[in-house]
Amino acid sequence: MTNIICISLIRLLLIVTLLAPVGGGVAMAQEGFADSAIAELKRYIVGNDRQYNLPPAVDKPEFVGMADAGLYLDPDEIVFVEEFPGEDSKAVIYPRNILVMHEVVNIRETGRNRTVTYCPLTGTVVGYLSKAGGQDTSFGNMGMLANSNRILYDRVTNTFWPQLLGIGIRGPLKGERLERFPLIWTRWKYAKKRYPEGKVLSRRTGYKYRYGKDRYGSYAKSGTYYDTGGSYYALAHVDPSIHPKVRILGLAEGEIAVAFLESEIKKRRLASVDFGMSPIVAIYDKSLDAIRVFHAEADGRGLHFEMAGDEIVDKETRSRWDIMGQATEGRLRGMKLERVAAMDSMWFAWKAFHPFTEVWGRQSNGEGSF
Repeated sequence: MTNIICISLIRLLLIVTLLAPVGGGVAMAQEGFADSAIAELKRYIVGNDRQYNLPPAVDKPEFVGMADAGLYLDPDEIVFVEEFPGEDSKAVIYPRNILVMHEVVNIRETGRNRTVTYCPLTGTVVGYLSKAGGQDTSFGNMGMLANSNRILYDRVTNTFWPQLLGIGIRGPLKGERLERFPLIWTRWKYAKKRYPEGKVLSRRTGYKYRYGKDRYGSYAKSGTYYDTGGSYYALAHVDPSIHPKVRILGLAEGEIAVAFLESEIKKRRLASVDFGMSPIVAIYDKSLDAIRVFHAEADGRGLHFEMAGDEIVDKETRSRWDIMGQATEGRLRGMKLERVAAMDSMWFAWKAFHPFTEVWGRQSNGEGSF
């Protein structure tokens, strides 16, 4: 099923030029962030700009094998997975119960310096390359929130970055953007089967924390912060037509943003959309109960996908594809789609930073999903 984002020329021009309050929200371009928009965003920042490393990041992470991790991880515990193309055996797994206490893990490896970030208040997990302004760096937490989302700082330039947005809002790199890499939100019982040779972030973090105790509640139980109520703090933009804690998969490129309702992708098994100037496809992986997003381009052409029974096929060539974005049969056999770093988020947080976002899956019947 193909669903097309139809953005008129007038609206596109508005999105490009209006970096100012609109309907109670802040419109922002992903290639930059105007001073006027930053000034407006300051109205929704809380906390102390002198409180660094609150909470403390994990700067010297240790990793253990899957068997050792299985001694203390519950089957339904949420974990975040970092995959490496063609190297499933090297997958790295980050338990949410560690991230909820630290929110930042800095990994320094030859050729793979990176940072895994998680904000429990907004349910956003984002991977960033550990570079700011072309310089190697690491990240820490500020005791500050913007739109209820954690503000990070980089330790080379001291620029402030909202974790969800990844755009500098204060400091030498104000207006610049960090580069992301994709992470998968799943559960331990699925990850341990999929990545038997992977490694897991150890609880030996250097801090005496009780990992497994979450002050906000639990995703395994109803009636906690993670599925009731709204934000604790004021937001730049609100859309009450969707429950604030509904989980979405968000993607923003250039001046365009889309929020995929995760529950709808899982029902339909894929979402194929025209996103700006190129198509993308989100594919549900039942074995992980997770979703990957890809640029839907191969052999110099844009592709649109649909389910043909249990098979994923592109409409242009009728080639068959697997859940990893690789063509297994047909004219495009052997070609592979490029991953996109979409992010898991609660709806209220994504909308607060992306007031013009489209929503895929708002209607569950027919072709009209936007």
